[in-house]
Amino acid sequence: MLSQVRGALKGAVAWIVIILLVAAFALWQVPNASQLLANSAVTVGNESFSQRTVSSEFDQTFQRASRESGGGLTREEAVASGMARQVVDRLVTQSALDQYAQKMNLALPRSAIRDYLQESEMFQNPATGAFDRTTLENILLSNGLSVKQFETMMHDDLRRSQLVEALVSEASAPDSLMDAMVLRETERRRVAYLTVTDEMSGEAAEPTPEDLQAYYQENEEVFTAPEYRTFDLLVLRADDFREGLEASEDEMRRLYEAGKDRLYSTQETRTLYQITYETEAEAEAAVADLAQGESFESLALERGMTLDAVTFADATQSQIVDPAVGAAAFEAGVAEGAVVGPVRSLFGWTVAQVAAVTPGEERSFEDVRPELEASFLDNDVRRRMQDALDEIEEVRDTGAELAEAAEAAGYTLETFGPIDRVSFAPGGAIIDKVPGEAIAEAFQLDEGEQSEALRLATEDGYFFVSLREIIPPALKPYDYVEAEVEQRWRADERRERIENTVAAIREAVAAGDSLNDVADTYGRAPIELVIDRRFTNEVINKPFNEKIFFAKLNDLVSSTVGNNGAQVIAEVREIGFGRSAISPAEEARLAELVGMQLDQELISAFVEGIREDYGVKINQTQIDAIFSDGF
Repeated sequence: MLSQVRGALKGAVAWIVIILLVAAFALWQVPNASQLLANSAVTVGNESFSQRTVSSEFDQTFQRASRESGGGLTREEAVASGMARQVVDRLVTQSALDQYAQKMNLALPRSAIRDYLQESEMFQNPATGAFDRTTLENILLSNGLSVKQFETMMHDDLRRSQLVEALVSEASAPDSLMDAMVLRETERRRVAYLTVTDEMSGEAAEPTPEDLQAYYQENEEVFTAPEYRTFDLLVLRADDFREGLEASEDEMRRLYEAGKDRLYSTQETRTLYQITYETEAEAEAAVADLAQGESFESLALERGMTLDAVTFADATQSQIVDPAVGAAAFEAGVAEGAVVGPVRSLFGWTVAQVAAVTPGEERSFEDVRPELEASFLDNDVRRRMQDALDEIEEVRDTGAELAEAAEAAGYTLETFGPIDRVSFAPGGAIIDKVPGEAIAEAFQLDEGEQSEALRLATEDGYFFVSLREIIPPALKPYDYVEAEVEQRWRADERRERIENTVAAIREAVAAGDSLNDVADTYGRAPIELVIDRRFTNEVINKPFNEKIFFAKLNDLVSSTVGNNGAQVIAEVREIGFGRSAISPAEEARLAELVGMQLDQELISAFVEGIREDYGVKINQTQIDAIFSDGF
């Protein structure tokens, strides 16, 4: 743990405010379907969010994540990773906090935003320590934000932070807590352990027929067959409806044209070096220097910045924060290496140089036709399958049994069983052709009952179940399980002998004998070693390690080990602490981190309570529609 803590502590103090703000927007589970609202995708208290709003928020989040990953993240991967849920949860949390802030009549003047920008290290020139416009522009570009959007976002975030900061102590964890944590993490124990095996526990007894009969009768639950069920099953999978489907050329081209700009085209991007000056004269002097052969990096160094700090990599024209700068840098004829400016911009006078040009690309119809066709046919497959489901249900609505309805639609039920809850037939054979969710449904029905159409866990189809017969649990005849009875009897007898030996060792040590002397009577010697809370080996596993560290000095603790009934008995011989493993400076930083974690837990509880107060309704149907792969 200490090595992990050391890594986590890096920069902890510098980023405490950011961490606490992030904590305020931690993720909670999306409410279930019973909470859906028909008209809005998301509703929090008195505020509602449309599908368009949710989609826009997702697109912005996805674009930022895609840039950070170097462009390797696809939209499908982002949806699969849970980004959609994160976006919804962020909207919910921010809305709840905003409404609570309004209720509290919290206000934030524009001067507070200006002061924040001037004082935040995030927007300062590392050389001068003063607010730097280029740094701000770079951040806006990286996040795809306009100046107005940024100002609105900062206003809302800072107002929400007033709520958060009221809960934050920004204090290190109390010494009493830290002393206990450090002692726990640096504790070491010297133990001696002895493995007690079957060979140390005397000769095994031989069971008589009477012993086995008695064991069988005393353990009837062990030898009772589980409940079995027999049922009819109809499974409709997407692949069953694909035969004969074709995609017309006209339809494929229509879909291509509809999605060309959004899905199959990439805009031209340019990498720019860009510096904004206070006056036009300064900007013109910079242009002159560049014309004389001075590098843009030299201009940046003169202003206390690195070339990376003034580089806007692979940006589209719309991503350039200042529209005037974007228009000038992307003007036709402005080639790689060209100097642009001075341009009168929102923040002053901007000079830019085009470092690289990546032309836009458009994937041809021929390139994308296979994926278009697959998506198009998937929609037809789903329609065919839905038609089949509707046909079956219409027949069932007349009072017909599932078998009749399936036959009318051209399908035949398949009978399975007897089968238990975990797919085993009597005798132990595995029935592996039945989806687990179908078995689970069969065990929810009464004899003669039939299920509705239920979705397969793989989400590629549906199934129906009609229960034929229930075979209740029953005691297996002795003759049928005689071998198993003897096997279990011997295992229990061996376990009891070993337990008795462990008890005898404990009694001898309690009477004053040493563990070494007692082990010697069995021809064994304890193994001694020093362990910490993370130590494990073939004998001391994690649960037994925990037992050892819960024991007192000189206590004996024992546990089973392996699969043959052996036990291990350990003696705690010495308890020590290696506080030197963590320096005073590291301990102080650890106290800061733990204090931050305590603050975060308080903030999380506060935010969750506000969400509950305002109520959250998610229209999952609309949310799913936003991120559907279909057309």
